[in-house]
Amino acid sequence: MMISESLLSVLSFFLCACLFKVLFERRKKPKAHLKPPPSPPALPIIGHLHLLKPLIHHAFQELSLRYGPLIYLRIGSEKFIVANTPSLAKEFLKTNELTYSSRKMNMAIDMVTYHNATFAFAPYDTYWKFMKKLSTTELLGNRSLHQFLPLRTRLVREFVQTLFRKSQAKESVNLTESLMRLSNNVISQMMLGITSSGTDSQAEQARALVREVTQIFGEFNVSDFIGFCRNLDLQGFKKRALDIHKRYDSLLEKIISDREELRRESKVERCEDGEEKVKDFLDILLDIVEQKDLEVELTRNHVKSLILVRVGSSYIDCCLSGCMKFCVN
Repeated sequence: MMISESLLSVLSFFLCACLFKVLFERRKKPKAHLKPPPSPPALPIIGHLHLLKPLIHHAFQELSLRYGPLIYLRIGSEKFIVANTPSLAKEFLKTNELTYSSRKMNMAIDMVTYHNATFAFAPYDTYWKFMKKLSTTELLGNRSLHQFLPLRTRLVREFVQTLFRKSQAKESVNLTESLMRLSNNVISQMMLGITSSGTDSQAEQARALVREVTQIFGEFNVSDFIGFCRNLDLQGFKKRALDIHKRYDSLLEKIISDREELRRESKVERCEDGEEKVKDFLDILLDIVEQKDLEVELTRNHVKSLILVRVGSSYIDCCLSGCMKFCVN
């Protein structure tokens, strides 16, 4: 009888402790897990995918008129918070920049950009901070910009002279293509030391591949959003991404190998005449790869991925083209 009473006391104490823990967790839960923003009704499996349109920003604007500036959406098994006002965008991208600085990579980005070697989609860590510092000091720093000033001046002068000759001959000019060629030549020279002089040039081949990369990065892939389709290649994305990666890797390997051979030859020449050549971004990256005492060890794949991001940039020519259209109109 004494044993059963003792056992009953232990069980009662255990049950009371469990009940107290459950009640405590329930009271604590609303504070730990905030309610998500307003959300439209979702469908099974696909979530809110049916509400999106080809012009996705139009769909977001229509949803914000009904559900408010901050919306919770579920695309397949992936969850998103959509901010539709400048103030909220600033809150995410500037005020809380470090919290939201890491970006999720889809299948195409992961495969084409050498997995975690890319800078644009790298998580906020030592490598990301190192590459940001390197980009701002070596590529966009005052010393580098000053070194490449004669190059930019010469290319702009040639561009203006071409426009003048076309004007004198009363020939039409595709300003968008001309501005694109100008900015591409500047970027290619600063990045790789090569100029786009035709459709067969290495710079033009690299930019053509980057255009394919940009396109596949922005396309919708079912495998990225629907959980049970993750290992399936229903749209052929994996095959396309592998093909682009192989072609780009082959081209970049040739450019880097040619530069390494040139660097070996130039070291001998520099020893003879004592002159220092202006370094482009590829030279700087290869110098860093050769160093072994840095906080971050760069590999050949890091170099390729960094060039992939920058050599295809088209923001400058878009801005210049827009400014010219504004001036004309």
